[in-house]
Amino acid sequence: MRICAVVKYPPIEGGVSALSYRVVMALAAAGHQVSVVTNADEVEDDYRMWMRPEDRARLEASFPNGGSVSLVPTSGLGRKFAAYIPASKPFVTKLASLATEEIRRIDADVVYSYYLEPYGLAAHLAAQWTGVPHVVQHAGSDRTRLMAHPELSLAYREVLRRADLVVARPGTIEGFGVDPARVTNLGPRRLAAFPHADTPALDIDATIAELAAAGHPWITNTAPLPKDRATFGIYGKISQYKGSYDLVDALAKCRAAGHEFNFLVMAGGMWRERFLEAVGNAGLADRTWTLPFLPHWRVPEFLRSLTAACFLERRFPITIHTPGVPAEVLTVGTCLVMSREIAEKQRVRDEFQQGRNCYVVEDPTDAAELAGVLARIAADPAAAQQVGREGQRLMADVGTDVELAADYERLFRRAADLRADRDRPAATPPAPDDRWDLLRRFMPATMAVLGDSRGHALAQVAADAHPSAAHRTYAGGAAAVAWITEQAATLPEAAPAAAAFELDLLWTRLDLESQDGDPLFPRRGAGALVLSDVVGPGSRVPIAASGIRIRRHRSDIESVLADLRNGSASVASTGDETLFLFLKRGDLDGAVRRINPATWSLLQLCDGRTPVTAIAQRLGGEYAVSYDEVEQMVLEMANERLVQM
Repeated sequence: MRICAVVKYPPIEGGVSALSYRVVMALAAAGHQVSVVTNADEVEDDYRMWMRPEDRARLEASFPNGGSVSLVPTSGLGRKFAAYIPASKPFVTKLASLATEEIRRIDADVVYSYYLEPYGLAAHLAAQWTGVPHVVQHAGSDRTRLMAHPELSLAYREVLRRADLVVARPGTIEGFGVDPARVTNLGPRRLAAFPHADTPALDIDATIAELAAAGHPWITNTAPLPKDRATFGIYGKISQYKGSYDLVDALAKCRAAGHEFNFLVMAGGMWRERFLEAVGNAGLADRTWTLPFLPHWRVPEFLRSLTAACFLERRFPITIHTPGVPAEVLTVGTCLVMSREIAEKQRVRDEFQQGRNCYVVEDPTDAAELAGVLARIAADPAAAQQVGREGQRLMADVGTDVELAADYERLFRRAADLRADRDRPAATPPAPDDRWDLLRRFMPATMAVLGDSRGHALAQVAADAHPSAAHRTYAGGAAAVAWITEQAATLPEAAPAAAAFELDLLWTRLDLESQDGDPLFPRRGAGALVLSDVVGPGSRVPIAASGIRIRRHRSDIESVLADLRNGSASVASTGDETLFLFLKRGDLDGAVRRINPATWSLLQLCDGRTPVTAIAQRLGGEYAVSYDEVEQMVLEMANERLVQM
């Protein structure tokens, strides 16, 4: 096949870039011709791999069977001729133009994109202009953080709905109205790079000397790395959510206890300088060596140079985030120290044994707990090496490039077949057992009450035509509520209240509006613009999101739902009700919370015309709250995407 891939790619760091590289190389090794359209050479220095000439030569390839990878990069040159006001880098336009040219040049059979911004958008445009099928794959942050942005979300949803195939994990996009027949899953995340049995340890001293000679700003310690002590290491982006600073605190405790060790960091990101400051403040500068991001195919060398690799991600804001670092560490055979949060996301989690094939830290913010694990490794590096060897046994089945290429080839051919049939019939509706999956997930108490009557209660909805699967699901939920209300005399007393609450919850998880042109926030025209006046929070005019429902529900609704889901009798109502706020965000990660009357009044005053100062005056008179309290509430609501400033 001739494939145009619009993707993140080295020298961009990160898991998406690394996996994109492996996919295209596997396809080429299988005999396919792949053109990679990417903006990788314009990546910021904070997120750029350091590549030697021999590394850069690996970005393209030719194979004896005719397979090949050809790079089609955007260029940062000519900015004078691509400048416009307000300034921005036109990545979508660049990538869409280059992809369209390449599709036509090679007569591509399919265009593949991985990550929605800007690659999915650009590939979507190129597919529309050329008529080739589009296979799109999302990751974690694009599906959650970016999708939740009210001014970005609709574009991503349209890409997903209009792609010929969407590669997505179960439970991530069902609410967007994508035809289930066009959604597929590739199973567990694949490794970015395979270590070979003879993969050597990275020569840290030589690498640092080479980088220092080139004047790399991330090199802060050029002293030789002692070989007679344990070496702890991390790699990837630096962040508080990744436990970077938790590790520094714990290592400081180890040093204070008299333990000798090295700390090796291969990392980057916007927080590099802050991290170096934390290392210095902890008294660890003399035993810390820093490297920039290296190409992912050199990660096994880096891991072989460590006694233990730490991956301490905790309280990560993207719940579907499943990094490949733990699998990479285990596969190499290096001792892995990880957080409980990360351990629970691993497919081999049931086989983890503390101190035998890994170390799991329940809470990395507990410096004493983490320091205890690190001290144990520092005291006996040989034992840690044995832990690494035992951990390696868990990763016997990590897949092959041949299997990976076959999986993607199958997807691409399926997409090509669908696009070739211009008169294809409407998608086959899902089997009856599948069409109500979202009802079972978000209205479990309601479905439990329906029991064997589910088919009767939902029969008409199943027979009717609906604009999308999301609309059918909501209609099914509404029909269930109506049936329970009609049959209330024969059902548990709390059943109608529970069903009504769960229907509101379901509403937050379904895209029922965007295809009709309803925005996530009401349009304000010029009223939202920042003018030449001095602008602060008080002069802003917030507007509440369109996707808000304020409902009164039973105060004990949580226990009621638990009882009904378990099939037990619920407590009789006391008549007490509470205000609940239901928020539908662009990523359909719905939020539900109890609110008080003051919060309700505040949201009503966020009308896009009333400044924060006036809102504070109104609420101060009614609820005796201060201006500072109102300003803080509005700013928190803006962060939660309840209001737009």
